[in-house]
Amino acid sequence: MPYRPKFEVTPHLLRMIEEISVFREKIMASAVQVSWIPALQKDARARNAHSSTAIEGNPLTLEQVRLLEQGQPLTSQTDRSKREILNYFAGLRFIEKHAALKQVDHVDIFKLHEIVASGVMDQGRSGHYRTMQVRVGQYLPPPPDKVLGLMSELVS
Repeated sequence: MPYRPKFEVTPHLLRMIEEISVFREKIMASAVQVSWIPALQKDARARNAHSSTAIEGNPLTLEQVRLLEQGQPLTSQTDRSKREILNYFAGLRFIEKHAALKQVDHVDIFKLHEIVASGVMDQGRSGHYRTMQVRVGQYLPPPPDKVLGLMSELVS
């Protein structure tokens, strides 16, 4: 049985719909100016890189991440911290370049993993599914012999 909401069309309801329509038109007409878009995209990339790598323990500040994005040198941090950020930016560029893909496959995943993990992995090989058991904090991910099957499910 289909859902049939119970309501009555009243003058108050019609006024509210008119107000919503006026607000919707104002919102649709107030698009972000084209000249702002690159700056907003750049800021979003820096914030994404900072927050995503900080979760993994990267000590760089948002300002340091912004400096790296601009190609500025950082002298007080480890090469690994810098490499993680630069890899992240390269991964974002890869995703942006391939955004029109209708489907992602294992090769795409391997390439992205190779970009993001190159020079920063302690164990295993970048661009391949893992072959060893790992632990992420207190979480124990599926064993390595399940990874290919689970990733195949994800891809399909």
